[in-house]
Amino acid sequence: MIVTTTILREIDHEKLTVRLMSDEYVHVIFKPNTEITIDLQNKMIELYNDLTGGTKLPFLFEGGEFVSITKEARENAVRMEDDTPTSASAILVKNLGQKIIADFYYKINKPKQPYKVFWSKEKALLWMKQL
Repeated sequence: MIVTTTILREIDHEKLTVRLMSDEYVHVIFKPNTEITIDLQNKMIELYNDLTGGTKLPFLFEGGEFVSITKEARENAVRMEDDTPTSASAILVKNLGQKIIADFYYKINKPKQPYKVFWSKEKALLWMKQL
């Protein structure tokens, strides 16, 4: 299945790109070598709210090579969940290392909202549409 969608609005930041997509989800792409810290998380909330106007939507997260998250940011992610316009998180992985990290995150710092890891963008989008 081929998924076609249009970018309605895009915000480019030095560490990530955030896109509001025509089929009502947000696509977050972390740039290679990005370390997710609490400061970056706070900036991300600003970008998300600017893009969505605060409307809760499902988010598709995708990381470039060597993206990491600090322990403090991992713990902070669950605390700040209510302040984000995220209704669910689909995590798109490209390799086994990313899959292991995403699964570890889920087990150690379980999100309050729906969260699922995918190898395929198409399957991630189908899951988000079912929510």
